Amino acid sequence: MLIHPGPADRQRVQVVPCRAHPVRLRLRAGLPLDRAIAVAARHAGITAAWLMLDDLPCDRLSFVIPAPPPGDGRVAFYSNTRRLGSGARIITAGLHLGQGGAIHAHGLWTDARGVLQMGHLRPEATQLSRNVQISGWHLDGAMFRRGPDAETGFPLFSPSPRPRRLSGGLPARLVRLRPHMDLVPTINALTRGRMRVLGLGSLIGTRFSTCASLPGPATEILILGQDFARLRIASVGQEGTVRQGVLSGSNMVCITAELLLIDA
Repeated sequence: MLIHPGPADRQRVQVVPCRAHPVRLRLRAGLPLDRAIAVAARHAGITAAWLMLDDLPCDRLSFVIPAPPPGDGRVAFYSNTRRLGSGARIITAGLHLGQGGAIHAHGLWTDARGVLQMGHLRPEATQLSRNVQISGWHLDGAMFRRGPDAETGFPLFSPSPRPRRLSGGLPARLVRLRPHMDLVPTINALTRGRMRVLGLGSLIGTRFSTCASLPGPATEILILGQDFARLRIASVGQEGTVRQGVLSGSNMVCITAELLLIDA
């Protein structure tokens, strides 16, 4: 078990109900990606969302991957920024859009040679090469707020209730899991019937049933889909190795898991 620098919060699972509305946004080229998303979201009246980025060409793309602890008590850290130039392409990525336009994004991408890579996207240093359409879910009644987290020593997203403004939508819940929660059993305990599971986070190593595991102490993940209780994810570790497959066995949260659960 990893020992985090601060006291463990008693609330290991945070859940805030909301409604999810499907949305499509048009992102403009020529702007940093975070700015392009902020402009599109503002025009659509959106302050909180889960957004999917699929098959997007980039003039530049910046990201980080997990790295060894920095020596200040935190259990993991980020690598130096890795930069891809013209010809890079986001294959698939998911992001939480939170309060004040804050973004947390993980994804898969290729460089100009087609080499697959993965990590934590730096949207402020990423730029699309053409205008694109993206899809996602506009959240009404909850949003992620980024703030200091005493347990892990990182600024992290936590779900927070908001007044509802819209009618309709699908019942949903915005969820945060704290360290050492077993990802799949915890999600299964929260779901009822058929439910769409979207989100990202980090694990203390990633264990698959369909391919080789990735060692910890920290791996980053993006949920790609699910088949009832089976989660299909992409993951990357400190060596930059990318794996995609179905989770198996125990997969404990390292720093955080930020999820959107939508009734199917």
